[in-house]
Amino acid sequence: MIELNRILCAVDFSRFSDRALDYAMKMAKWYGATLHVLHVMPPLPPSTVNELAATSRSLTTKNLIATVERSRVAGVEVVSEILESAEAAPRILARAEALDVDLIVTGSHGRSGMQRALLGSVVEAMLHKSNRPVLTIPSHIDAARVTAGAAMSKILCAVDFAEPSLSAAAFAFSIAEEADAQLTLLHVVSPQPGYAPWPANYDVDRGRAEAEAEALRRLQALVPAHAADYCTVETSVVQGAESPQILRIAAERNVDLIVLGVHGRSAFDLAFFGSNSKAIIREAHCPVLTVPANRRSALKAVS
Repeated sequence: MIELNRILCAVDFSRFSDRALDYAMKMAKWYGATLHVLHVMPPLPPSTVNELAATSRSLTTKNLIATVERSRVAGVEVVSEILESAEAAPRILARAEALDVDLIVTGSHGRSGMQRALLGSVVEAMLHKSNRPVLTIPSHIDAARVTAGAAMSKILCAVDFAEPSLSAAAFAFSIAEEADAQLTLLHVVSPQPGYAPWPANYDVDRGRAEAEAEALRRLQALVPAHAADYCTVETSVVQGAESPQILRIAAERNVDLIVLGVHGRSAFDLAFFGSNSKAIIREAHCPVLTVPANRRSALKAVS
């Protein structure tokens, strides 16, 4: 359903990127993909004229080798690379384009707080500008998931029936097959505005029930005929605001992965990304896979 031939994992030698590399290794093993491990370091003077720069490059190379070896999975082809740049995010994205990777994996440096969790400037920039799927491993990931070895036995995919979410659902089904996972397809029905001009005899509760039933029918129509052969699929429809409901269901079901479709990368679409997808990535206690609008999908929405 989905082929991943090349995966790029950006590392910075922190425990956050170590976790991301664990997930990248597992994904590469599942799909038989080549894993490109990239570290972007600040630019230094030429080693031929600066002994300190030569020492720094040598130490960075040793750190990269050690980082890869800690997470190495037998049978995974790994290509390690060090680049120098003052701006990490653009360099990572440019390398992803040059390698034509199918997935970028990164760890977040966020900090949980009373109001929100910050993702870190590099990750935020990548999420805003990447036209390739990005798997973000949050800094505040539940400890149980760290010790479970990058497990993905429970997956939640949010579907609004637009093309990006269909691409996300295709990814979710593919990962569920590889992980022998339980997959929940979730549709969130936004509440009607209070000023809606309902007819005097309109049954609001019945209308909501009918809307939920119709959404459930459309979700069930997305499930491939033989999906039951490789994973367990559930469909669910809830009422409410999108990101809070997705986070609530993810917490209640203790999911290991949330999959989201991203509606584009234009200046106008960034507002949607900021208010929904980014809120979920910031607050989720599990990895979040964002799939951009230009990823092709074999799934088709049913009207």
